[in-house]
Order: sequence, then structure tokens, then C-alpha cells
Amino acid sequence: MRIEIDICAANNPDAHKWLDRILAKISDGWHLWDTSAHLNPSDAFAETPWISHRGLKGEEVLELLRKSTGLDTWASETFHRHIRVTTHPRPNGEDEFGPEDAARLAETPLRLLVENRYSDGLFLRRIVDELDKPLSQLWDRPGDPIQIDSLGGIGQMPQEVRNRAENKSYRPRLIVIADSDKTSPSHQGSEKALELRERCEKYKVPCWILAKREAENYLPLVLLNAWVLENPKYTQMVDAWNRLTEDQKNFYDMKKGLPKDRDDKMSPLFREMSDADYRTLTEGFGSNVDTCWKCTGPNVKSELINRSQGDLERGIAMIRKEV
Repeated sequence: MRIEIDICAANNPDAHKWLDRILAKISDGWHLWDTSAHLNPSDAFAETPWISHRGLKGEEVLELLRKSTGLDTWASETFHRHIRVTTHPRPNGEDEFGPEDAARLAETPLRLLVENRYSDGLFLRRIVDELDKPLSQLWDRPGDPIQIDSLGGIGQMPQEVRNRAENKSYRPRLIVIADSDKTSPSHQGSEKALELRERCEKYKVPCWILAKREAENYLPLVLLNAWVLENPKYTQMVDAWNRLTEDQKNFYDMKKGLPKDRDDKMSPLFREMSDADYRTLTEGFGSNVDTCWKCTGPNVKSELINRSQGDLERGIAMIRKEV
């Protein structure tokens, strides 16, 4: 986050321990000290008791302040959510806090709540590593400022959103990410996905419901080809998958495959497929297909962008907005 510290907080001795805790997370690289409100930040803060009456500790604060005034490109591209720390009796903005609340928020990692922290974690880390290097660098800062968590499925996620957001004085550091389970472009998604979206909207929690069926539907051909299986039919399956249209790739059940009893009325999206390809893709790639996110190959980024159709960029932008 970009954290602006009001002079009134620096002048209040009761706030100093909380400001020090905020600076500790800034030193760890979790956040940025936003000094843009001051023409000469060092001069503005130098005479406050937070710096002038604290000896070596004050010098440390001043040194960090000086470093914060020269923002590098990485910092300016990475941190977006802006909060203001003030001791005014009535903070008047959504992201204005007293020193204690601000410190506790600054010490809280950004939590990405997903359905499965392992498989969805592989997906999220890979797309961020490929598509947003500054955000990827932040991910590996000391203390894990961005954490991926799950509760055992989508069913428990709406209640967790309520628990984290209800009756709170500030918006939690939380983003919710879930599969849509859509079976076609016109399908609205599963009831659970719709319920989760509604709950997040109620509490103003950012929510990324994937535009495609599930995370594995974003896998590019290069990573599917790089996954080495003992199954002799695997290459045949990848070739059949590659002959699908973009819509078919977006809503094909990558893990379980197509229904074995073909019914084009029930699955009109796959009506134009040849019988041979249909039979091949009834198998699915299996429950471990998420392992493909660990694979390497040429041109992964460009292929990922093509498979994304803009949705991965939308999700990453949502994460960036909360950092």
C-alpha cells in the first residue's frame, strides 16, 4: 500500500509506537511511504518529536523518509491502495485511519482467498510471474506480504467474507478468487459462484470470478505439451484439445472431460466436434493437470496472453489495486 503519514500523527507521542510498526513493514518492502503530499518531506517531518526527540531512532526514521522520496519505477508501478494515517478525531475517508488501526492493517498480509490453495496457488503465481514482474517481486518479500489461502472449497467462502468484513471499520486486505464453473459463454456460472459474487459485492470485497470454466482452462498449448505423462494417449488428447474452438477450450472440463454418452442437445457447444475427437476428450486430463503450471517452454507469456482473452489481466489488475 501507499501509506501517507499526517504531520499531526508524527507530532503525537502516543502515535509513535504505531508509526514505528508501520515503518517496519515499509522497511520489509511490504508498503511504500507516500510523501507526495509534502513539497519537502524531510523538512516537514524533521522538527516533529517523532524524529527530533528520539535520538538514533529518529535518525532511522529520517533516513527511511529520505529513501522514500526518490521513488523508483518498481515502487511506482507496484503499490496502489492509498491509506492516510492521522490522529484527527474523525477520519473522513474510507482509507483514513488512526495510527493503531493503520499499523494493524499494514501488518496484515494481502490474503487471496481461493478454492484450493495448492492448485489455484500454482495458477496465480505462474500468471503473475509471466504477466506482472513488479507484482511478482513483491510476492517474495520477507514475511510473505501476499498469501494464498483456502477453506476447503467454494461453499465456505461467502461466510469467510462476512466474517472478515462485517462490522469492520475498514475494508479488509482480502481478494476472493473462484472458478465460474460456466459450461458455455452464455451460462451465468454455478449458484455457488453467483452467491459468492453477491456476498463480496455486499461487503465491497474485490471478487474475481474467472470468465472461463476453471483455472486450468487458461493453460496454453506450450505448457500442455511440456507436461510429460506415461499415458500413451496424452499426445492424442493434446492434439484433439488443440483442434477445439476458443469457446470450446474455455468451457471444456479439463479434469473430467466430456460426458461419455454424447448428447449434442445437452452439450451444444461441442456439437461440431468429430466423433473421434469427442471420444478422445471424454477422458479429460485428470485431477493433476494443474501440474502443468510448473512446466517450462518457449513463448509462455505470449501464449498465455492469447488464452487469457483479457481475463487474466483483469484479475491481476484487481490484485494490484489492493497492494
